[in-house]
Amino acid sequence: MKPKLRSIWVFHLNTGSCNGCDIEIIDVLTPFYDVERFGIKLVGSPRHAHALLVSGPLTRQAYYSAKETIKAMPPQPRVIVAIGTCACSGGIFYNGYPIYRRPESGRKSCEYPRKGGINELLEDLKEEGEPIGPVIYIPGCPPRPEEIIYGIAQLIGLVEKRLSYQEYSDDTMKFRLPEGPIEERIRLTLRERLRHLVGYLDRERILEDFMKLVEQVEKSENPREELARLVKDYAAKCGDVRLAFCMALLENEYWRVRDALDAGKEFVYWI
Repeated sequence: MKPKLRSIWVFHLNTGSCNGCDIEIIDVLTPFYDVERFGIKLVGSPRHAHALLVSGPLTRQAYYSAKETIKAMPPQPRVIVAIGTCACSGGIFYNGYPIYRRPESGRKSCEYPRKGGINELLEDLKEEGEPIGPVIYIPGCPPRPEEIIYGIAQLIGLVEKRLSYQEYSDDTMKFRLPEGPIEERIRLTLRERLRHLVGYLDRERILEDFMKLVEQVEKSENPREELARLVKDYAAKCGDVRLAFCMALLENEYWRVRDALDAGKEFVYWI
């Protein structure tokens, strides 16, 4: 049995966060919480650190520097502490265009989610043979200083875990979630596809306008040609190339999803 750490030196690394979690980390180091009383000390170089405090969803720009930072740490114990929901799972930036996407094999399509989170980098390091120590996940947006202290206290053995790890698979599950209405599935897929281009308020408005055009062509003899004409007219009236691009994208995505559903094939969901 490995001995528990009684004191650890930590290095703080931002991999693209909004600074919300970083402020809470700084708060932990202030005299009010005085985390140094537990033997936890912030150091200025990863070469001196036992643990790495990571915040942010891991952007493409931060990936390589984060990778070199972890490699610079001593091989043992090399603890990773993911602070905040973004570092744990990508958070609200899940599948966002600036997020690092790990090359995966066996995919039927080139379009697959950019998951985000430090786990994407750790998987790459493990494949390269780099040793990785325990990984502690402290979710929250942002997590409170007390939660950060509690997570690190588990690392140094001051408290015990209250929850145990459980994994579920299709073999153990006795039920399946029912399939939703086809129109609603299409709508949700289009909405998430549009999320990469525009904000929340504009996204809902543009999607509502597009779905109204779809309703107009449902009983048409040539729905593809009719929808293409309506989308073209919409773009001409609005006079905004950005809206025109969004409507054209929704049109192509709509027929891709519709054709896949009609043929009974699987297609890539954007949710």
